[in-house]
Amino acid sequence: MSTVPSLPYGPQTPAVRGFLVRLAGLGAADRAGVVARYATIAVTTEYEAADARLGEVITRSGREDARDALSGPLLQLVKRPVQDAAAGEDIELEPIAEPALAALLALMTRDLLDETTVRLLTEAFSNTIPLG
Repeated sequence: MSTVPSLPYGPQTPAVRGFLVRLAGLGAADRAGVVARYATIAVTTEYEAADARLGEVITRSGREDARDALSGPLLQLVKRPVQDAAAGEDIELEPIAEPALAALLALMTRDLLDETTVRLLTEAFSNTIPLG
């Protein structure tokens, strides 16, 4: 009996996993660079339109489960350590969380998005994690 490899993030699972591994290896300076680039890019109308297209594509394609599966690994990488946090308290995230989520979701749906949209959503990482 053959086993089918697990694809929790859909057909783009290998690319998503590769990005998560590289994200985990980013140092403080690289993370700060990503956050600075994202702050400039995310306020543009082009980026906002790309973000809206991304949401539509995820919904239309039925990849909500794949989107939701990303939350655990991403949270492990971007959650700030909090001493003495009581159960149920809000967690604090590193500033890189939002650009990382956008890039991961763009990679997850890369086969369904146009290249311009993918480029806009991943641009903050262009100098640190080349996506090819």
